[in-house]
Amino acid sequence: MLFLPFTLPFAVRRFLRERLSPVSVRSRLKSQLENREQRFLELIRARVYAVPGSPYKKLLDYAGCELGDIESCLNRTGLEETLKELARSGVYLTPGEHKGRQDVERGSLSFRVRTEDLVPPRRYGAALGASRSSGTTNEPRSSVSSFDWWREESPAMALFLDAHGLLSSRMAAYEPMLGSLAAGITFFLMTARLGVPLDRWFARPVRVNNWLEELYFRLPSHEIALAGQWFGPGFARPELTPAGDIDRIVRWVERSRKEGFTTCIWTVASNAARIAQVADEMGASLEGCTFIASGEPVTRATRRVIEKVGGAVTVLWGYWPTGTVGVGCGRPAYGDEMHVMRHSLAVIEHPEPITHAIGEPIHPLLFTTLYPSAAQLEINVANGDHAVLSERNCGCPMHEAGLTLHAHNVGSFEKFTSEGLAFPFDDLYELLDTTLPDKFGGGVGDYQLVEEEGMSGRTHVTLLVDPSVGPIRESSLQDFLTEELAAGSRSKGFMAGVWRDSGTFRIRRESPMATSRGKVLPLRVAAKVR
Repeated sequence: MLFLPFTLPFAVRRFLRERLSPVSVRSRLKSQLENREQRFLELIRARVYAVPGSPYKKLLDYAGCELGDIESCLNRTGLEETLKELARSGVYLTPGEHKGRQDVERGSLSFRVRTEDLVPPRRYGAALGASRSSGTTNEPRSSVSSFDWWREESPAMALFLDAHGLLSSRMAAYEPMLGSLAAGITFFLMTARLGVPLDRWFARPVRVNNWLEELYFRLPSHEIALAGQWFGPGFARPELTPAGDIDRIVRWVERSRKEGFTTCIWTVASNAARIAQVADEMGASLEGCTFIASGEPVTRATRRVIEKVGGAVTVLWGYWPTGTVGVGCGRPAYGDEMHVMRHSLAVIEHPEPITHAIGEPIHPLLFTTLYPSAAQLEINVANGDHAVLSERNCGCPMHEAGLTLHAHNVGSFEKFTSEGLAFPFDDLYELLDTTLPDKFGGGVGDYQLVEEEGMSGRTHVTLLVDPSVGPIRESSLQDFLTEELAAGSRSKGFMAGVWRDSGTFRIRRESPMATSRGKVLPLRVAAKVR
């Protein structure tokens, strides 16, 4: 169910045929929010109760929950409370269960989820496009998305731009051609429906296995650009921009500012920091430039680097295959505060907490898709994230349109494991982006922990230190790393001590490994060392 190259321009034409305005998107979004319960009921009637093999039908049968029960609960308590009640009854999927890595077990019920059980029938998404996950905690996986789904997300994206004063900005992407139908390029197809063109597409080079694979991804990228030029307000062709040529992005920002335009760059947080660092080295200013940073948390260090050269940054939160979960608030009370996309998703905290690796109870977030055109049907699916959810009146355009649910302090309870002990990694961004650079030199993206298995079968936790960082006394760095990982609780101290005594920690002078989008994650699981 992937695009054939010759069909792509026609799909883009159909998608861009309807133009949106800030006024129309507000009324559309309000309408979407008003009928959430009815849409959910219709969705599970057609995609769950009418499909005997559905994994959700198995869970609902185990819980003794019939369609009439759900309808009654929706009318009585609303969507979120109904989903919480379902979760209490065992109707949910953990990350491992959802991805088919482990069996779903609820009492006597046991089965394994298959991806094909979750994807929509073709009739729910006539024009489908290929995409890939970034491989944050797993191997990258292929998926499909539809223009029908992006059409439902478009109104909120328009309000997002409006809330940050970006509708009149020159737009640019620092995104690879590989997987071009996901992330940033999808966003710019949505903004094209508002009449906002993509001025530049700085394409980050990525590795491919052979020339055929390179052609497969290059061709759709150029077709998207041409279709955007023919049928939309304008869409820049991708121009390869290696890391050594980032200065051209800085010069584009400066030139646009001299011509009287503000600018907006979509990229991952690591790349935003790199662009700001290059600007600082050039003695240039990024005043009037706003980064839309996705794919990883924007740490204090990242924000500090960007603001030092006059730039600004807002955030976007999403995950494969669901798409966008939250977009940065126009008047945030917290650095990563976002509006949850409640028109297309329902997000709740699992009523039953789980015990974190350091002994702290947390409530995993559970996600439910509300449109049949979503890449996968999700009902109370956990993806490994947790966050603080709250309702507040921020006064920005997204709140006024009805997106009143906010999220901040988004993190993951996923962990890396060695010597039979698990260590959470959601606190590693601050340690690797700020603490280590402040003490030993370097900057954002120069340090990375890698879990790798040696020839002996033992798992090591290796700290990669970019060669560009000056001379470091490795014994001092290893002692300091051990102390920092041990700080905060007795269990952390125990784990760090075991790893130190068993020789789990290693240090290697090597550039940190980046994902295909250029993300330098705090933790990577590497292939076996041979």
